[in-house]
Amino acid sequence: MNQPLDTAALYVASDFFKAHPELSVALRGELTMRIETALRAVVGEERESCAVQCDSRRALWQGTEEKPNAPTHARAEARARANEATYLADAIRAR
Repeated sequence: MNQPLDTAALYVASDFFKAHPELSVALRGELTMRIETALRAVVGEERESCAVQCDSRRALWQGTEEKPNAPTHARAEARARANEATYLADAIRAR
């Protein structure tokens, strides 16, 4: 299955080998794999960072919902936003 990170890694490796034809073609697969691994690590860290931000927003909205003096409509809105932040964090982590 060809995914965007696979494609980017293959493009960079191919471009590199065009500039360095003296290098072994056998190295292309290894270079492609290393580039893809690096890209996946960076993307994974960025996704987790985004999910952590969603977790922080969830906590903020849960705090608003739990305030006993908050109006009913504000608590309902806070509950909805907390649920949405939870959903987004789960969706980001699942990718």
